[in-house]
Amino acid sequence: MAGDDGSGLFQPLPGAAFLRSSLAGAECRPALVLLEGGAGTGKTTLAARWARAAADWGARTLHHTPVAGSTAPPDLTAVEAPALLVVEDVHRAPDGTVPWLRAWLREARPGFVTVVSYRPAELPHPACPLGMDPELPPALRIRRERLGPWERDRTRALALEVLGPERSSERLADRLHLLAGGNPQTVRDLLDVLAETTDAAAALQDEEVEPPVRLSQHIAARMASLGEDATALVRAAAVLGGGSRERDLRRVAGLGRSAAGAGLVQALRSGLLEERAPDRYGFTIPLAASAVLAALPGPIRCSLHRRAAGVLTRGGEVSWVAVAHHERLGGREGAWLRAAERAADDPNALADPGAAVSLLRSLLGRPDLPARAAGRLALGLTRNALLTLPSAGTVDVLGQILVLSQLADEVRGEIRLERGLVLNSQLCRSEGKAETERAVSELRSRPDLRVRALAALANPLSAVYGLDANLHWWERARATAEASGDPTDLLAARAVRGTIAVACGERRRVPGRPGRLPDPDGGPDSRRNEYLTRALSNAACCAVFNGDLRQAAVLLRRSATPWAAAAAPFITQCDRGTELLLRLERGEWSGLGRESRGLLSGVGTRVDARLVLLHLGLAQGAWEDCVTLQPGLDDMPHVFSQFPYEVSAAGIRIRMAVARQNTAEAVTTADRIWHRLRAKGVWVWAGHAAPWAVEAWLLAGGEDTARSAVAEFASGLRAHHSRTAGAALLRCRALLAEHAGERPEARGLFGRAALVHERTGAPYRRALDLEAAGRCGLVARPPEAEAGGPAEGPLRDLEEALRVFESLGASWDALRARGTLRELAPSGHSRALAGEAADARGRGRPAYGDALSPREQEVAVLAAGGLTNREIAVALHLSPRTVEQHVYRIMRKTHAVSRRHLPTSRADS
Repeated sequence: MAGDDGSGLFQPLPGAAFLRSSLAGAECRPALVLLEGGAGTGKTTLAARWARAAADWGARTLHHTPVAGSTAPPDLTAVEAPALLVVEDVHRAPDGTVPWLRAWLREARPGFVTVVSYRPAELPHPACPLGMDPELPPALRIRRERLGPWERDRTRALALEVLGPERSSERLADRLHLLAGGNPQTVRDLLDVLAETTDAAAALQDEEVEPPVRLSQHIAARMASLGEDATALVRAAAVLGGGSRERDLRRVAGLGRSAAGAGLVQALRSGLLEERAPDRYGFTIPLAASAVLAALPGPIRCSLHRRAAGVLTRGGEVSWVAVAHHERLGGREGAWLRAAERAADDPNALADPGAAVSLLRSLLGRPDLPARAAGRLALGLTRNALLTLPSAGTVDVLGQILVLSQLADEVRGEIRLERGLVLNSQLCRSEGKAETERAVSELRSRPDLRVRALAALANPLSAVYGLDANLHWWERARATAEASGDPTDLLAARAVRGTIAVACGERRRVPGRPGRLPDPDGGPDSRRNEYLTRALSNAACCAVFNGDLRQAAVLLRRSATPWAAAAAPFITQCDRGTELLLRLERGEWSGLGRESRGLLSGVGTRVDARLVLLHLGLAQGAWEDCVTLQPGLDDMPHVFSQFPYEVSAAGIRIRMAVARQNTAEAVTTADRIWHRLRAKGVWVWAGHAAPWAVEAWLLAGGEDTARSAVAEFASGLRAHHSRTAGAALLRCRALLAEHAGERPEARGLFGRAALVHERTGAPYRRALDLEAAGRCGLVARPPEAEAGGPAEGPLRDLEEALRVFESLGASWDALRARGTLRELAPSGHSRALAGEAADARGRGRPAYGDALSPREQEVAVLAAGGLTNREIAVALHLSPRTVEQHVYRIMRKTHAVSRRHLPTSRADS
């Protein structure tokens, strides 16, 4: 494989200090750099970076790749120092290359650095690229630079860059890293393939991922260099997969101890296999196993699979799913079906859900389908699916099983229930509720499963049903539980009623509130633990949206039990998404965007991560990112299938439309979300959109609509309460007062809303209200107050809002607040503008040369985020013509090729 990792990501330059000191002048000691790495580890890329750096430092650069039939080595006699010579791929150089290199290095002149790259596994002596005892002179400085596989974080970063935040996720990147073994070239080649697919995650979850062409060719070349015994062992490793014992490899390969020992040493030295742990051997690049298997003739491959099945049944604990896999690929159908029957009764059969799905697919393809085995295995898979992290393929297979006539009604009902729950809660597909309702009618003889289904339908987070319907489903769940008398069923009904109470902000006491529920104890009753963990998780999510951030943190701690981590990773992932929202509300924004982008396609975290990125993108002026992440108005209920997320996303959409002076879009979104709020009936969630909807209606001249909506909002909060909704109602009333010219009253209402957020611990929301309070106060001050006086309080509000915005990195909000200060603050009274005033005093306009002025930095930040000149003008209280001139000067000074490449911070500029 070629050695270019092609990452496109900034990485520190390895060995930079050594190279620079060796190229500092013609008098420096000569140096040798041994650049060592396997195929595809990035040797060519690093050598090219060194050459570019050397040229920047004023050194000459020369390049030589000695392959058979290539040109003769370069004549270095006339080359002046300092100079860098790169000699690549010495492992496949013709016979005269190494003697030439040795002679050159013995006589190398000061100021010369020689870089020699090679693959150690393909040398006669892996540690000696220049042969044995090259007799190098004492004055020669020598450095060895070893390149190996990437760390997981680097694979994640490249996957995010190539696939984008919508299609990349931690789970996808981790699977990619696993298949490629962290090999940079293989990672890049796989990403090139995934970039052309519609569903990258599904493509990587397939049982057989096709190895890239470059990898297949490299594996074929390495296999050709092996002896017969080593070849047999590599083939056995490809069949067994993972990390295999030497004993199992030997038995599958059909070798004796002595021959197997020597062959394994050769396979390890070739770089094809590696020792992963004591007596555990596998492929350096796991995907290489597929390349080896694809090259095997059918009879040999079948024979190896049969031997593998026999080896696996000799151990104490047998993986019958794996045995069935090998028996099927070995062509022994009778043995395959017997193994499938054993797998259906094996409690460990679902340790690898992907293997279980693969077995089910193979069973479904048979005309004489063994219904008993398929049904039991499907039941195990469905029971496991809701708590683990299934793919869309899992759900599709379960859908195929549902139509089998051989299944008992009770089995079909349970499969349908679990499939519906997965569709609704994990994959956000609308048909999940219909499947769950249908399962209720099929499970009349199973009260425990009926309670489970009815409790899911009563979950208030879903937008499919209104609050009245949620309460109806809860009443049915309670009645079913009371009829059965089962304590776990009664607990489930009580827990979902508590979730409804938290979600709605009910003031009255109801049974099942999270504070009155016991903690999951990790005991043998997994149903009880699941109900309790899920109730705590859902209540934590509702608490974040309602502004009870302390309660949310407590609930998240209670749900994070060892049982949840081991048995319910989906709920654990949901809690991880809720933690993103909690950090957003608390103002813990450092690193939040990076972490959210990594979770954007993760099951259980994708909606939370998307909402967080929308909030951050709006506040930071990254509006192009917002446009990319924001779904169309008709798609919002499908993308944000849980209703408070949809309301919050609608609030962001309205804010952006207002800022962009697109009043029509703002009003359309406001009308739509208000209609849906009315249908749902949970008015505490209206706080995430109501103030922005009121602002849109007022801008469009719809004062009557705004006042009617605020009255409806207030009525909905009479029996319900949340801190976020209470502060939002105050802001709505303040906007109405400001619109009516009653600015002192508006200032007081904005101030009260800011106080609520201060007590809640939500600094960004507090800053928004302080900004509005300061604006109203400055506009309302009497004309005779030009020297200050009544402006002192509003000034401090605006300056505090600006301080919070800047500390959070909310660039757009900070620039807007600073623009308001410039426009309204009495001259010389704002401490936040003191630096600008000092620049202007007595010296005229300061000269910044090629550096950006403070105003140009502000314009650059917003332009890079995707704002138009007119939108920047509104934010900074400038004319569009002035902004246009600023952008022209910024582009000229920074040499940026487009607005998106403009600097986004003072350090960048």
